[in-house]
Amino acid sequence: MLASATGLLDGVSFETFTPFGILHVVSVLGCFAAIAILVLVARRLTEPAEMRLRTGLAVFAFLVWGIYNVAWNWGGVDVASGLPLHICDVGGIIAPLALVSQKRFLRATLYFWAFALTTQAFIQPTLVQGPASPLFWCFWIAHTIIFGYAIYDIAVLGFRPDWSDFRRAAVFTIGYVGAVFVLNIALGSNYAYVGDPADTKLIPPFVAMLGPWPARVLVMTALAGLGFLLVFLPWRFFGKPSAETAEPEAA
Repeated sequence: MLASATGLLDGVSFETFTPFGILHVVSVLGCFAAIAILVLVARRLTEPAEMRLRTGLAVFAFLVWGIYNVAWNWGGVDVASGLPLHICDVGGIIAPLALVSQKRFLRATLYFWAFALTTQAFIQPTLVQGPASPLFWCFWIAHTIIFGYAIYDIAVLGFRPDWSDFRRAAVFTIGYVGAVFVLNIALGSNYAYVGDPADTKLIPPFVAMLGPWPARVLVMTALAGLGFLLVFLPWRFFGKPSAETAEPEAA
């Protein structure tokens, strides 16, 4: 059995990461396993113990966020790529705040960003460093925090999105995209991948496939809106909003 496991790693580089290889599969499975274990443990805790766990999760998320950004900018901050302004950077702050504060707009944004947007990091990771680099571990842990905390909010805390949550997340996202779009023009950056940087390495292949800038920004916005709708529809048809947050029905 050990020989089989070792054989799976034959040819895997620990210096670089290649999407859709065995390392990609193992990384994703490891992230999902960690989320499942966390949820199973949390669901068995008493309310005070679960609250302490949530506080610990928030502290852990903030530590990871700080370490990730320090590691990324270890050689100096490049304003075109090093500021914590990508969706998953902002999501890394929203996730712990949503768990500990239980503010509805934070929970709504976390849900829609995690399931409609952050899932793309697991499918098409923009990662080049292998396990020998701390950036590899930071990448997977940071994205697991966002996705995992959203699942935690549903499976442990009972969050159920409704149409008002859809609107909250949409308004916040439009405001965020508008702000980084303007900033990208000023800095020549590509935060949230809605910019037109001179350095084409800052444009992931799956974004470049959407056409030239700025038209691709409209395509990306439409795809994000469609993604929000798709991750909401199961709750609309098969789930029920949380009793304390459900919108009143029209008379």
